[in-house]
Amino acid sequence: MATRNAQIAQMFTHLADLLEIEGANPFRVRAYRNAARRLEGLPVSVETMLAEGQD
Repeated sequence: MATRNAQIAQMFTHLADLLEIEGANPFRVRAYRNAARRLEGLPVSVETMLAEGQD
């Protein structure tokens, strides 16, 4: 996994934690956690994917 992906995933996890503490909608919290897990599992960096026009 690319280091940048790990950094972005950590940010999403942190946001999910903050939202959870605030009592935000659980579906929103889960969405941020799911995004973090997806980023951690990507074989290439998000930057490379964007540069190549991938989703």
